[in-house]
Amino acid sequence: MTDTVPAQRPRRYSDDVLGGPTDTERARLAAMAAVCDPTTIRILDERGVSAGWRCLEVGAGGGSIAAWLAGRVTGADSTDATDAAAEAATAARAGHVVATDVDTRHLEGLAGPHLTVLHHDVTRDPAPPGGPFDLIHARFVLEHLPDREQVLDRLRGWLKPAGVLVVESIVGFPLDSSPHPAFRQAMRSIDEVLAKTIGTDSAWARGFPAPLQRRDLVDVGVSVHLPTTGGAGASAQCWALTLTRLRPHIRELGLADDDTLDDALDCLADPAFFDLSFATAVAWGRAPG
Repeated sequence: MTDTVPAQRPRRYSDDVLGGPTDTERARLAAMAAVCDPTTIRILDERGVSAGWRCLEVGAGGGSIAAWLAGRVTGADSTDATDAAAEAATAARAGHVVATDVDTRHLEGLAGPHLTVLHHDVTRDPAPPGGPFDLIHARFVLEHLPDREQVLDRLRGWLKPAGVLVVESIVGFPLDSSPHPAFRQAMRSIDEVLAKTIGTDSAWARGFPAPLQRRDLVDVGVSVHLPTTGGAGASAQCWALTLTRLRPHIRELGLADDDTLDDALDCLADPAFFDLSFATAVAWGRAPG
């Protein structure tokens, strides 16, 4: 009789690739939120998120969007009523947000009566409590999952009739036209190292909104956000922290040498430097009903 060797779980985002509980990771998530939250909030606002909605925030990261949603669905962000009236309206109309992640250590301080923090693996765990949901939002999650299409099927199944699904994903299409060789190679190395370690596909969202159309969603739309990186701003900080975190993996795989990575980090720290890195593609759709 031969021994059976247990199958090794595929490497994931939080398996010493990105993620983790460190202050550096918290700073990286905060910089990412500073760049991306205004676009996310605008799109969620345009989808009509309002008091009373039940929302699922998948891969909540640092929790900035989950916190914004909690304010919106409880009516706590309203500025057109007295404190007493606003409190009464909140109690009467309150919705709820479930914020999930495989690592909830950056979310624990957000939990409250109208915001549940849940350790949850979207690839295999049962549907989170509180559904079916009026809104399901996932930012920078599905492109990092090799089984993204199956996960998208699961998310579609957790929507209530007329519920809204919003998916945001990085897209690598601006990288090859960069006029800065070291920055271009560093960004390409980030793309390649994530593909080789955890199966990230930065080209997947180039097909938006087709994945939502294939799942019979209606009122489907797509938008692209292409932030400027540089000026020592939030985007530059986010990419510098990401590059530093991934550097050992980049070197181990021989994707870029130390001089190139140092030059790229110098660019990102230079207030006079500007370029374009990854874009964000956002697709949305509504379940019939």
